[in-house]
Amino acid sequence: MAPRVTSVAETHCACFTSRFRGNASHPLLPLRECRRTIAYPEGHCGQDYRAFLSCGYVDAVKIRPREPADQAAAQAFLVRHNSLRGARLGELVHPLDHPALVAEAVGGRLLGMLTYVPSHDGRQCEILTLHADEQWRGAGTALIEAVGQLARQQGCSRLWVITTNDNVDALRFYQRRGFCLVAVHRGAVDRSRARLKPEIPAVGAYGIPLRDEIELEKQP
Repeated sequence: MAPRVTSVAETHCACFTSRFRGNASHPLLPLRECRRTIAYPEGHCGQDYRAFLSCGYVDAVKIRPREPADQAAAQAFLVRHNSLRGARLGELVHPLDHPALVAEAVGGRLLGMLTYVPSHDGRQCEILTLHADEQWRGAGTALIEAVGQLARQQGCSRLWVITTNDNVDALRFYQRRGFCLVAVHRGAVDRSRARLKPEIPAVGAYGIPLRDEIELEKQP
C-alpha cells in the first residue's frame, strides 16, 4: 500500500501557480533510482523513464502536469485514497483546487498523483497530497523528484509537507528522500477532528492513536 501523505496549504497564489500548471514545456527530468543513488539524464516533461530498485527494473513511468481533461480521473483517484478533502494546520482544503503532477504507466494508466501549493511569496512549495496506487513501483519517488525540480526552477528554497503521527510509511518514505523533521504540531489532528472533519478516525495506521501532525522539509 502506498504512503498516505497529505498536507495543508496556507495560501494559494494564482500567479505563481500558473507558472507550474499546464505547461508541457517544463523540463521534468526522467528519474532513475538505483537503491539510494539517483541520476538525472536529460529529458522533458512527459518523457518516460524506468525506476531501478533493488529488485530490478520496474514499469516505465511518465510524469506530466495534470490537465483539465484529467479532472474526473483525478477526482476518482483522490476518492479512492480518501483525500478528496483534507484538514491540516487548522484548515480544510480541497486538493482538486490546486495544481498537480500525475504519474502514468505506458498506455496512460494513472499510477500516482501529487498536488502542491507554492507559497504566496514564491519561496516555498508545499506538497499537499501524494499517493501512488502501488508501492515500490517508482511513481512516488518520480513525483517527488519532479516537484522538487519545479520548485528549484521557480527559486523555492523550501519544499515541505505535513503528515500524521500514525503514518510511519510516509515518515520513512520522506526521510529516505532527504526530508528532515522540523516540527510536531501536537494535538493538531484532534483539533481538526473536533472542528473541521469529524470523520477523521481516532485510531490510525498500525493501531496508533491519531493525534498529531508532523512537518518535514528539504531544500529542493
